[in-house]
Amino acid sequence: MRRSPITLALILAWGSVGTAAAQATLTSLEDGVEASTASVTLPESVPARWSFRPCATCATVNVTLDEQSALFVGRDRVALATLRKYAARGPANLDVYSNPKTGRVTRVILRTELDAADRAAPPPRR
Repeated sequence: MRRSPITLALILAWGSVGTAAAQATLTSLEDGVEASTASVTLPESVPARWSFRPCATCATVNVTLDEQSALFVGRDRVALATLRKYAARGPANLDVYSNPKTGRVTRVILRTELDAADRAAPPPRR
């Protein structure tokens, strides 16, 4: 069987793509820690150096919470006081994401929902 130059070029190109993909390096943009409000105490103010243990046998996590850290209750962005209020209601899952290079918290998500009274009013329709 005779191979055409185009077929040979495609085979060589495919081989080089596979080699390049095998050498790709993944870089994590965020570190994520799953915890529970039963074992984690939220800081009282921002900015703060925050140290916590996600579980009884887990290593201590040290991060920095600042004004740019996004805080969420469910899908709703909230202030630290609101996050603390909902965290104090009882055990709930808490996800803490931080920059692996700097240790700065990028976002904290409390896995529950805001009460209707605490939801921001939707923007007016035009």
